[in-house]
Amino acid sequence: MDLQKSLDVALKDLMRYARSPFVLVMMFGAPLMITALIYFAFSGPGGGDGGFQLPVTRVQVVNLDQTTAGFGGFSAGQVLVEFLQSEQLSNLIEATVADDADSARAAVNRQDADVALIIPADLTAIAFTAGGGTSLTLYHDPTLTIGPAIIKGLIANFLDGFSGSKIAAEVTSELLAEDGLPTDPSMMQSVAAQYAEWAQQVGQQRASAQHPLLDVEAPPRKVAPTNQLADLAGKILAGQLIFFSFYTAAAAAQSIITEEEQKTLPRLFTTPTPRTAILAGKFIATFVLVLGQAVVLTIASALIFRIRWGQPLTVALVTLGLVAVSTGFGLFLMSFAKTSRQAGLVMGAVLTVLGMAGGLFSSGMDVLPRTFEAVALFTPQGWAMRGWKLSLAGANPGDVLLPVGVVLVMGAISFAAGALTFRRRLA
Repeated sequence: MDLQKSLDVALKDLMRYARSPFVLVMMFGAPLMITALIYFAFSGPGGGDGGFQLPVTRVQVVNLDQTTAGFGGFSAGQVLVEFLQSEQLSNLIEATVADDADSARAAVNRQDADVALIIPADLTAIAFTAGGGTSLTLYHDPTLTIGPAIIKGLIANFLDGFSGSKIAAEVTSELLAEDGLPTDPSMMQSVAAQYAEWAQQVGQQRASAQHPLLDVEAPPRKVAPTNQLADLAGKILAGQLIFFSFYTAAAAAQSIITEEEQKTLPRLFTTPTPRTAILAGKFIATFVLVLGQAVVLTIASALIFRIRWGQPLTVALVTLGLVAVSTGFGLFLMSFAKTSRQAGLVMGAVLTVLGMAGGLFSSGMDVLPRTFEAVALFTPQGWAMRGWKLSLAGANPGDVLLPVGVVLVMGAISFAAGALTFRRRLA
């Protein structure tokens, strides 16, 4: 029976691959090692779910702001100090109060602090009066960029509230004047203070990911905690899985050329086994080999890196598409090679170029140029990567039908072309 003979050929090839340390390392070791190197590089010495953390910026704050009874004891400078020392910013800023500007600058010079913030004496007065302006001084280590930029952005956001309070006071004064009503300075200060208080509440709501004008309530449900490091590892390993699946399939198809050179394939053709059955057996061996590679890598990575590959049916569909297209393309690619040496050169060059074009080596990047994404869709690797990214994002099976369908068609066309070429060569 031809099917039994094809299975015998497939079993023979699989046993040979299982005894090859090089094949096993390239199938399982290399993808896991590359992902592990990147994973632990981002996780740091603590590993786990630490991920990338911004260093805490040490700030020395000098509050020279002066207030009078006319402002009801309100101090914009003191509010700014409390804002910088708030618990919400504790993972970004460590703010301490310094006695004077010279001591704060000296602390930065000694590298005991990263930034010195000097609040001017007229901050409150400027905040509640029309016109005029003032400036805050930031003194920081010139070698630092991220920390001072964060401090500057936070202060700018804070002062926007007081700028709005001045505008609110001026608008109120103009409206009262249009109605012929007297302007009361204490009323203007009250309007400005109320606006500043409202702006501060809005800022706190935004920091808590809330909209100041909307109260959105979602139905109660359990939400799985997100792990950005595991998400990154998933995308990286998906790229490596696709790359090495194509490599494994091409290396398995290369056995046809190797056996042809060693004269074992012609001797096999002299047996009653049809050539179609022999080629089918080698295709079955390649298919099973790549399928086993995908299953082992997805399970191992889920246990080691805590990668959530997605819904089981979705993962099954994208796995089937990857195995089919890599098997067919590997046979097609090797059909162009005449010798084992040519096969190695073709396999290394073509698969590397297509892997780069398909986005396999930049799979951890969420935002890529549109041109790059468009080029990826001209490669089977790009469509396979698209399916795996959808699966990692939790897509339903119906959402991956397009990329899976495309790679299945590509795999079928590649297999047909490669099988036809080999049959003509070996006729």
